[in-house]
Amino acid sequence: MIRLFPIYLTPFIYSISLTQIISRYNSNQSRYTHLLRQWLTLQMQVHKVQADSRASSVISTQKAGFTLVEVLVAMLVAAVFVSMTMQAIVTAAAFRVVATQYDGVISWIQEDLESVVNRAAQYEMSTQPYSSHCLATISSNGLAASFLNDSQTGLGGSTATIGSKALGGKDYTLTRSADYAGSADPFRLLNVTYQVTAQGESEPIATVNTEVIPHAVFKCP
Repeated sequence: MIRLFPIYLTPFIYSISLTQIISRYNSNQSRYTHLLRQWLTLQMQVHKVQADSRASSVISTQKAGFTLVEVLVAMLVAAVFVSMTMQAIVTAAAFRVVATQYDGVISWIQEDLESVVNRAAQYEMSTQPYSSHCLATISSNGLAASFLNDSQTGLGGSTATIGSKALGGKDYTLTRSADYAGSADPFRLLNVTYQVTAQGESEPIATVNTEVIPHAVFKCP
């Protein structure tokens, strides 16, 4: 029995050693697993902190304000807009002044033209049965020439300065010229031209051409 003890005891001893090794391995594996889980948890927390830090950095950058380039672009756009607006305002003001001047010019010319037409309507209308100028053989003796040169009831000459007037803060002169020789009917029809010129300048700002016929012409045979 004593000789056989080591033979029967050896498997038991081996069995105990193997069980201890497996138990220690399982214990170490559980510990390693626990450590691994802690490490993974720590890594996730680190990544989360880094992500939050980057997000807060982006938000703080966005809240920090405009960059220098953005400010310069905004200033450039504003300057262009203001320049265009001022140019439009100045142009509109200039057109308003010109429109006011032309309105005054047209009214001024119309006043004198109405006076000329009234005189032409009454010229030699009382002569019976008709004016002697109806029988003229040359245009210089016709009704148009007679009305042009008559200083009493006619125009009193081929040119006349009507007067001066301030329009839009500037002084202008109105002149009238009349001619029968270049009209469609030199015996009966007058060409009348009005010009408005600024004082000290030679180019007129307005020119109006019209025709006037003495009403005595309609009594001619």
